[in-house]
Amino acid sequence: MIRILNKFSVFSTHLGCVAFCVVLLQGKSLASGSIDTAKSVIKLATGAHYSPFIDDKLPDGGWSASIVKRVLDSMKLQADIKVLPWERALKWTKEDQIFGAFPYVYSAHRAEYFLFSEPINYVPVHLYVAENSTIKTLEDVKFKRLCFPYDYSLSPIEQQIVDNFKMTINRVKDGIGCIKHVYKGWSDAGLINGYINPKKISSGDWQGKPITIFPEQLGLVPLYFVVNKVNQESKNWLVKFNDVLLQLVDSGEISTINKRYLQLLQTN
Repeated sequence: MIRILNKFSVFSTHLGCVAFCVVLLQGKSLASGSIDTAKSVIKLATGAHYSPFIDDKLPDGGWSASIVKRVLDSMKLQADIKVLPWERALKWTKEDQIFGAFPYVYSAHRAEYFLFSEPINYVPVHLYVAENSTIKTLEDVKFKRLCFPYDYSLSPIEQQIVDNFKMTINRVKDGIGCIKHVYKGWSDAGLINGYINPKKISSGDWQGKPITIFPEQLGLVPLYFVVNKVNQESKNWLVKFNDVLLQLVDSGEISTINKRYLQLLQTN
């Protein structure tokens, strides 16, 4: 049973993908790789540009990173974080080359290969359109074209949004590509992380185009830590990770981290 952390626990949209990969090096290796018996080191890898959850401009490297580091610290583990492409993180976790990955969105396909932790954060999902769009209400998006990045996995909540509004999906390279797609009129709408400031959206020499983000929150998409489903030791480790995470929730430490990031987002 998934336990909801609290209303401050949190966003990608989708980034169904935001990933930290993990290799345990603790006297005994849970995945292939070297073993450090002198130190309790857990090697982590993450992708990039998944603000505020993974962001090298934020404290601890982002909201999710801050929570995971605090959990690992309570488990007497030292984090060694490196950057990897999101899909490679999952692939190597599945192949048991690394211990695990996070934060990821749940999907039925992923559940065939991975076990999911308690939620680390939640992504507030909003719908956006071009500023000059004729779409003015949520009802107006029925039967319209929704842009969604190729490498993002639709969460059950996002799939429900698509189904409820009877939308068709256009796939493009990434989130910024979707914003451009919508602005050009090639798609009618997109889904966005509610923490993103539309005024700061840009990509290379293309400056962010005006978009309108609807105020209605369509859902909260949980982000998880995942481990290889086949590995029994990984399963046991994940149980301990969850226990420590929920202890930190009960103690109020996770709430303190969440409030800190909400305050940072309000000032940026």
